[in-house]
Amino acid sequence: MTNAFIALGSNVGERLDNIAAALRMLDDTDGVAVVRVSHAYESEPWGVTDQPAFANAVALVMTTLSADVLLCVLEEVEDAMGRVRAERYGPRVIDLDLLLFGDEEWESERLTLPHPRLTERDFVVTPLLEVDPHVRLPDGRLVRAEDAREGRVTGVLGIVPGYEDETPVIEADDLAAAALAARLPVGDVDDEWVVVGPSRDERWARGDFDLLFLESLLLEAGIPVQFDPHRPNTGFVYPGLSSVVHLLVPKKRAEEAQAIVDEALRPPAR
Repeated sequence: MTNAFIALGSNVGERLDNIAAALRMLDDTDGVAVVRVSHAYESEPWGVTDQPAFANAVALVMTTLSADVLLCVLEEVEDAMGRVRAERYGPRVIDLDLLLFGDEEWESERLTLPHPRLTERDFVVTPLLEVDPHVRLPDGRLVRAEDAREGRVTGVLGIVPGYEDETPVIEADDLAAAALAARLPVGDVDDEWVVVGPSRDERWARGDFDLLFLESLLLEAGIPVQFDPHRPNTGFVYPGLSSVVHLLVPKKRAEEAQAIVDEALRPPAR
């Protein structure tokens, strides 16, 4: 079995549903098993900018197929879903790219591994690092978020439908989470972060589980999150001492974030 990383993109129709459909078709292929899927990220169009924003994800699959046969499978999935290759970098219902295939290196007319522009594209690197924060190229070099300067990620769209169990929980010390906090949403993040949470009139605190649950809701809405002074249930914990952890978002997104928090914390109707 070989581990392979596949990039998925869509900007036509129901983008997340398209990505989910492509993953199901891969999962139904003999010799291919989808084992991990990133969140779906929204990104700026790259190459041809006058088109809708893309949804992008990366999947880790295990396969008994060779790299060239897996490439044929990806092309068959694209064709089955109605992709029309009329314009390079143009709109597409689904786009599947083989990024890495174990430690193999290929150079042929049809296939180059690793993908020649893998490290340059934010919409590939950010979900790739979420799936595997320590992924390396065949020559041993780490894939680094700071090297990806094209195709900027602009938001988090959420979990790909049907792949909740295969989607990793984003931890603060992951490279992907660091990239997420630094970049999302582009154009809305300023230098000021503010606390969101329960009403100031309430004299109680939320537990670690509640804070992490609220974080997941905000991330799915594309709102960056930070914790102060540390992530819940990690670090800065001393015997006999308790620490109040604050949930922070960019000031420009505070009103939207607070509405999400208030809805999540509203007591159930009796």
